[in-house]
Amino acid sequence: MVRDLLGDDRHGAAAGQPAGESVPQRPSGEAEAERAGSRETAAKTGPDLILWLHRALTIAAVMGLIVNTRSFWNAHVLVRPGLALVITGAYLAMLIAAVIGLCASRHRTLARLDVGVLATAIVIKMVAAWPGVSGAKKLTVDEGMLMNAAARGLAKGRNPYTSQWPNIDPGLPTQLMDGRTVFDFGYPPLGVEIGAVVQRIFPSLVGIVLVAWLALLATVLFVFFVAPQPLRPIATLGVLGLGTFTAYADNAYPSVIALPFLCLALWSWPSIGRGGRLGRGGVGRAVALGAACSIHQLGWFLALFLVVGLVVLRLRELSLRATFLLLLRYGSTALAVFVLVSVPFIVKSPQAWLTGVFEPLLQHAVPHGQGLMGITHYVIGGSGALDLYGRATIALLAALLVTFAFHLRSIGPAIAVLPWMIFMVSTRSQDGYWLLTMPLWLVALVTTSRADFAGAYRFPLSSRVLKAATVAVFLPAAVCFVVAAATPQPLRFTVTSPVVRGEVLSALTVEVTNRSDEPVTPHFSVVTGVTIAEFWQVRTGPATLPAGATATFTLVPKAPDDEDEPFKIPKSEPAFLRAVSDGPQTLSSVRLTG
Repeated sequence: MVRDLLGDDRHGAAAGQPAGESVPQRPSGEAEAERAGSRETAAKTGPDLILWLHRALTIAAVMGLIVNTRSFWNAHVLVRPGLALVITGAYLAMLIAAVIGLCASRHRTLARLDVGVLATAIVIKMVAAWPGVSGAKKLTVDEGMLMNAAARGLAKGRNPYTSQWPNIDPGLPTQLMDGRTVFDFGYPPLGVEIGAVVQRIFPSLVGIVLVAWLALLATVLFVFFVAPQPLRPIATLGVLGLGTFTAYADNAYPSVIALPFLCLALWSWPSIGRGGRLGRGGVGRAVALGAACSIHQLGWFLALFLVVGLVVLRLRELSLRATFLLLLRYGSTALAVFVLVSVPFIVKSPQAWLTGVFEPLLQHAVPHGQGLMGITHYVIGGSGALDLYGRATIALLAALLVTFAFHLRSIGPAIAVLPWMIFMVSTRSQDGYWLLTMPLWLVALVTTSRADFAGAYRFPLSSRVLKAATVAVFLPAAVCFVVAAATPQPLRFTVTSPVVRGEVLSALTVEVTNRSDEPVTPHFSVVTGVTIAEFWQVRTGPATLPAGATATFTLVPKAPDDEDEPFKIPKSEPAFLRAVSDGPQTLSSVRLTG
């Protein structure tokens, strides 16, 4: 390689120098610099390429630590200068790490450096976590508020599934299509059980936030140590360096608490049941899957793909009966963990437990999120068939499972992404559903390869039939989505009250016509952001508007005796009147300003 790179210089006479003329000699220093550059170029394309990429990943991890670090320093320097000084020390450690990373010539040096960079990242995040863990920084999302209230209540002996917490900010909790607001606990119990234990041990701290942060740190440590040495910096960068998970841990999202269990369940998962034996590794992964499913419903979707993938993998080497028995042991182990952690609530309040655990999947929440549903919500403004988004979600899940089975040999590692693609077409399509599972992308990257799926069962179908079947299974989801987006909103609005930018809006009078063929029970909200945060009260107007009917509604932002700040129309942001209904699920909108 080096010879080829230097060939033109060494044979200049033969290549382009006239015969009889001597080749001018370059100064020795310039020639040596050129040879060194050539060696460096060759190294980047030869055996030392892995070392060069390892250095690049290490430097990238160091660079990622800078994200939000100044804001942590600013938050502490005046009130907790000791913590700010720790951040200053972390800056120094980053600079030293950058120097070593740029100059290191051995993998051993880089491996030690990667441990130091990870330790620096953990120190930075521990400093960032302290305000939330100590209670100095308040929870700002309803998920965290409900998790905190449920954990504290459970620590005092209260059943979270029979409790309500309407005292949290009414503008934060999830609003439902039938006009209700979610003030109850709607997750499996293991997260708050762990939080309650920690709360009892450390009563002066916010136990559930501490649990979330410990889970995040456990996740990065797990990904770091299961990765091959040259790839370990991506754990530091992807989990801690980008700053994506800081706010989620600060607000005790249950899916953050489930992350280390999900990572363990996904770790080298194609090896589960190899040879027909579940083994300790398979049992451990099944237990982790059961624990993850006992914390947040996201684990349920991963479980479906794991079962389908393992069936296709094992069918090539085992009989159908042996495969069934193997997967029965695997699934039973995970299910046993799920049931075991829920036994106290199943015994005391089975209906409340069942309702709470399945609530997020069945509650008919108002539209929100960054998925394709946004075409209806934010672009078109409404639809008379929001139910079809839910059906599209189910149809897409089925299509992805079938596609995963058909093409496991080529898309097996994508199990870390596929389960949550369904939220692109759901009415609740927040990016958090896939952002929070990004560490699983890293686990799949560093612990599986396409070679792990080369022995998967091959379905006895021709290539043409397989491609046609793959396309066909996605058609139901596509049809549901198109119909949902194309169905016009049922309500037409004529606003008769003046709406002025920057002025208080104490009441809104609007004439509403139901253009659909079904009666609609509308619930109204004046929205100045992307979320339907709080419903307005209907002072005058019918509860249900019959098909083809027109009625005048007078809406007020809060109850008449409420002494909170009045509702004010923003000076610059647009304001909308939105109305939702349940049975049928519909959304109708009209722009008020802007």
